[in-house]
Amino acid sequence: MEFSIAIPARLGSTRLPGKVLADLNGKPVLKHVWDAANRVKGVREVIVLTESTKVLDVVEGWGGVCYLTAESCNNGTERIASALDRFSGDFIFNIQSDEPFLRIGLVEDMIAWTRSGKPFDILTPVYPIGDVDDIFNPSVVKVVLTHSGKALYFSRSPIPHVRETAPNCWLDKAQCFGHLGIYLYRRKILEQLQTIPQSQLAAVESLEQLRFLQGNYCIQTIATNKNSIAIDTSEDLIRARKIIRETPSL
Repeated sequence: MEFSIAIPARLGSTRLPGKVLADLNGKPVLKHVWDAANRVKGVREVIVLTESTKVLDVVEGWGGVCYLTAESCNNGTERIASALDRFSGDFIFNIQSDEPFLRIGLVEDMIAWTRSGKPFDILTPVYPIGDVDDIFNPSVVKVVLTHSGKALYFSRSPIPHVRETAPNCWLDKAQCFGHLGIYLYRRKILEQLQTIPQSQLAAVESLEQLRFLQGNYCIQTIATNKNSIAIDTSEDLIRARKIIRETPSL
């Protein structure tokens, strides 16, 4: 088994344009992700994919590997599929370019899980939600699971709905899980992407993983114990700068 890491890095982000090149403790956010990805044991290669020559120049400037992809790609998965011939791995990670505090151990756990030989099409992490406000926050993606950890549905809405219970007591009655945006794809799934029908669910929720669920693919989850820190807004960037100042080892 060989594993590759893809880091789709779109410069034209909707909510915070240019965030992948924003300064974080003296280097771009994307460089933090790149450095963490290159510390993962068991990975053959790390490649950045972008629509921007500016990002390409910056990545190549620090000696990284980066390829240009079409501006028309709707999401990171499409970007990876469009450049699949650049990757040698049998399994390919989609690592978000806006998560500078990527947990290396979690990625290595996903590799170990895959090596166990259990069947899946896509593997992705989930965590138990411990703050009731997160249940109602559309930026926090929720997921409901089978007993064996296969994803049944992802949503920005609160799921599961806890009937006849005050919202502030929902966590007393039901376990709610959040989703971390790291994906490990079997190569053949990316090879088949163009044949998978587009999904109205994916479009209305703005969650690309629903295209695979609606297409009857198996998304297996792996449990972790905490959420990650993604940079989606200027407030997130300020918070990340504060965290890295207070925790220089990150």
